[in-house]
Amino acid sequence: MVNNIIDLKNKPHAILLVESKLCNLEDFIKKYISSIIDSNKGNNAQLNGTVPYNNYFDIIKINDYEANIKKESIINLINEFSKSSVEEKGFKFYVIYGIEYATAQAINSLLKFLEEPPQNTYAILTTRALNLVLPTVRSRCHVYILKSDFNTFATKIAEFHLSKEQTKIIEQVYFNYDEIINDLKNNLFQNIYELVTSWINAKNDLEKIKQLKEQFSKLNYRQIELVLKMLSTIFSNNESLLNLLNNLHLNPIKILLFNNIWTILQNYS
Repeated sequence: MVNNIIDLKNKPHAILLVESKLCNLEDFIKKYISSIIDSNKGNNAQLNGTVPYNNYFDIIKINDYEANIKKESIINLINEFSKSSVEEKGFKFYVIYGIEYATAQAINSLLKFLEEPPQNTYAILTTRALNLVLPTVRSRCHVYILKSDFNTFATKIAEFHLSKEQTKIIEQVYFNYDEIINDLKNNLFQNIYELVTSWINAKNDLEKIKQLKEQFSKLNYRQIELVLKMLSTIFSNNESLLNLLNNLHLNPIKILLFNNIWTILQNYS
């Protein structure tokens, strides 16, 4: 059980967390790291996931859901961990989100460090597709599945007063709570949702299409990914949209991507 590893005295040096839809990933990571930092205190009441985690310096995070992990990122991580610990306790942690998307060169650079880490070094890897994680990575980690928690999800998003359609899209598009809440608080979800609905309703309004194209050209990788995920949900996993989404990591030209999406939407007008 995933919660049991928080209570273990001897923690594995590397764990692989498998995200389920609407799991509470960051809350678990905070509690897990805090349990190691406070291991010498023997007081589980202090392991609330906020202290000392939020103020701890020796934590490095790499997010492959935002940009593909390259070899240079792993080498930089290893070099950082060769330095003395900033914290008095001496524990060091690195979190790699979306390990399934790391390049082959990055994985090769990581394997030895993952198998033979420096003393008091802990790896936390996450994935949303265990079958895509290389066996050489899985074999070096203890694998745990984070379960969905729909009740907590419903409670957390209630304050944002979303429509039924918006709630349905969020349930399909996102994985963990922190992503959802962060995007709602920053109005990213709302802005992308407005863009997508405007795009669907634009039809043959050339002036509106021109404005949408200008907006799309300013989006970053993650925002474009969110656009494609929303459209795929609204149009019931359209194969053409899914192909664009699956090939997004190839960094297509934005204007061509816009035109491809517009062509697909035209078929529904």
